[in-house]
Amino acid sequence: MGADLIAITGAARGIGEALAREAVRRGYRAALFDRDEASLAELCAELGQGECLVCVGDVASGADLQRFADLIGRQGDALRLVFANAGIMRAGELLEQAPGEIEQMFAVNVFGTIRTAQALIPLMELNQSASVFVVTGSTSMLSVAAGYGSYAASKHALLALTEALDAELMQRNVSVRAALLCPAAVQTGLADGGSELLGKLRRRMASHGITAADMAKLAFDALAQDQSVIFSNEQSKVAARERLEAVLSGRFVNSKRAVGRK
Repeated sequence: MGADLIAITGAARGIGEALAREAVRRGYRAALFDRDEASLAELCAELGQGECLVCVGDVASGADLQRFADLIGRQGDALRLVFANAGIMRAGELLEQAPGEIEQMFAVNVFGTIRTAQALIPLMELNQSASVFVVTGSTSMLSVAAGYGSYAASKHALLALTEALDAELMQRNVSVRAALLCPAAVQTGLADGGSELLGKLRRRMASHGITAADMAKLAFDALAQDQSVIFSNEQSKVAARERLEAVLSGRFVNSKRAVGRK
């Protein structure tokens, strides 16, 4: 028995790595899940072997996630937070993008989140005090641009899933709730790749993005205040509001802008 646990998928790098560091800094033990065994081992060694658990696996595999759940369950400690953070990005115009790329994104971003919830929320329901299942979404779930339609679609799905999950948990009368992170540009390797679209996004992330460490601190602070939808900046809310107003007026936001220029 030890400190309360926080579980993180996609923990080897980026926001997931930063969440692990922030969790340990705040006195939790971190249960880390990722496909990258070497990076997980390096992170755990840096954080301290007593501060973390490691499970190598893929969120696209229900069996891998069940191994993760079994590892956590054997600890006997309360699972206070789960960050369903694993995600990938592929960019391309919808008429040209390979269907296999789109299927891979949905397998990780959407079905991986569902599998994570199904594997870990039963452990959270054992807690007597409050716990939170946190999904890493994106501001792409509230807006969309040409070339990122399939990625945005996978993140749009997470908005619906997380909101529905929160309602279902409330109906179950348990101490678990769901929350959603909505990061805009964050300085991570998410947009690594050789395409022109991803190169443009990387440059924007580098010039306008916050650090993964700042995103992790923001997430923990907001969750401590019982927020359920957590944005990384106010500009994202403005863009989301503009899009919703356009849709309610009977247009897509891009066509509305085109009309405004005439």
